[in-house]
Amino acid sequence: MTRTGGSALWLALPLFAVAAFAVLLTSSLVRMTRLEADMRVEAEQNMLWVMHQSEAAARRLTETALLAELGEADAEDLALRFDILLSRIALLNAGPQRRFVEDIGVADELDRLTGRLEGIDPASTPPAELRAALASFPSFFARAANEAMIAEWDKLGGRLETYRDQMRKTIIALIGIMAAGAVLTIALVIALRKSRQRNRMLRQARNFSELLIASSGEGIAALNRAGRCTLWNEAMTGLVGRPAEQAVGRPLTEVAGFFDVALVREALARALAGESTQHRLQPLFRDGEDTPLHVDLRIFPMRSETGIVGAIVFLQDASDRHAAARRNAETRERLEYLVAERTRELNDALRRERSAADLYRNFATMMSHQFRTPLAIADSALQRLIRRGDRADPDEVADRATRARGAIAGLTRLVDSTLDAARIDVGQMSARRERCDLLALLHSVCDQQHAASPAARIRVCTQGDAVAICDPAHAEQVLKNLISNAVTYAAPGSEVSVCLDGDGEHVTCDVRNTGTDIDETERERIFERNFRGANSTGKPGTGVGLFIARTLARMQGGEVALLPGGNGTTFRLSLPRPEGDAA
Repeated sequence: MTRTGGSALWLALPLFAVAAFAVLLTSSLVRMTRLEADMRVEAEQNMLWVMHQSEAAARRLTETALLAELGEADAEDLALRFDILLSRIALLNAGPQRRFVEDIGVADELDRLTGRLEGIDPASTPPAELRAALASFPSFFARAANEAMIAEWDKLGGRLETYRDQMRKTIIALIGIMAAGAVLTIALVIALRKSRQRNRMLRQARNFSELLIASSGEGIAALNRAGRCTLWNEAMTGLVGRPAEQAVGRPLTEVAGFFDVALVREALARALAGESTQHRLQPLFRDGEDTPLHVDLRIFPMRSETGIVGAIVFLQDASDRHAAARRNAETRERLEYLVAERTRELNDALRRERSAADLYRNFATMMSHQFRTPLAIADSALQRLIRRGDRADPDEVADRATRARGAIAGLTRLVDSTLDAARIDVGQMSARRERCDLLALLHSVCDQQHAASPAARIRVCTQGDAVAICDPAHAEQVLKNLISNAVTYAAPGSEVSVCLDGDGEHVTCDVRNTGTDIDETERERIFERNFRGANSTGKPGTGVGLFIARTLARMQGGEVALLPGGNGTTFRLSLPRPEGDAA
């Protein structure tokens, strides 16, 4: 009976407090609504200010008109003051202000003055006429302000008494609301705490029972706040190898080395601090055994109404699962190795296939571009011999034949060099590097260019020796490409200059013409395979000459670069000097 009566009391008290709170709140809302209705900002509260502002605007407009007569104000000042007065009158004619004007009996006169003002154009009305038309405005607004003040004071007295009464009632109602709310809050807090404590105890008991039931066959150990064992079941004995007599009453870290591992010690400390912990597949070495068991470790805190009283430890043998996972991992690693080996073999086969394709493509591209000059030289020499016929003397025949043979020999070298470059491009050989006199190569290339293009003007200048370490065939091919390009894109009748120079480490050859400059957006792409710039329109070529030149130069440890600067184009070939040589 006592518990039932206490429960009924605790139930009735919050219900009563809620009902009282609702009644008082409703009453307060009604009173506040009435107070709000009485305290609304009516027209008379701001009408006095509006009237005075309108009077001031009328007087300032009159003064501005007088100043305009004297020449001390312009039309803009009049228009500004006129617009201000119009805005004040528009405010009086809007909403609650208009109703108040009608209540004090000045609405008709305000309409008459408004109509007069709307008929005035300040820009075209003489200042004297404007001042005369505004003469009655200040006195009207002064009179209207007096009427507004009288009306406001008449209502103010009664309103103040009403406000005082309403405020007293509202304060009393709010005090009641606060008291009811306090009672309700205290009752709810007490009820909530009792309910939470009961729920927590029930939840702890339920969780503990569920854990005990679900852990059938698992090793179970419990410890108190001091870390000493208070429970040790048979399954734990079978896993750890220590009987309950050797475990209960002792710290777990002394019972078995497994509990003295840093990971397990930290998990026990966290459980005593209120945090649950789980670790899977932990190795557990029993005394006298070299092969460990693998167990799943779970540690949970044990709580009571006063706080944490200890922790409970669960161990489950997971050796079979660990062995299966290990076999799966080994199988997966084996499969990954086989897949990687097969992928490598396929990549090697694909790379060999691509290398062969690149070899044929590069050979065909370079041949189509580079065969023209030596074939043109041989063709020109043979055609001259054919045209001369019996008129050609032995010296001329020997000279033409020598030129043709030289071109054919150069063509043979070009084939060998091109095949070597293609093989180097796909990583199948290395360049032959030896001491080479670039000046001799340069004269040979210039002679061949003159034979192919008799109209070409080529000037050669040298500074110091020009001995470099390079592949002579590749270096000759680079010079041919650079000089041929310079002649092809030079301005008609202009000269192509070829200058040999260098420093202690490199020999440089600058090939310059005065043709059309290369656009800035194309300077980086000019060395790409098959790229032709905007200035190549109408010029023969395939777009591989500069690509071949840079590739051959880099294979020899050198470089081909496009130098900055306008009024012409300069390409520089750089090749390394022999070690120990000076510029």
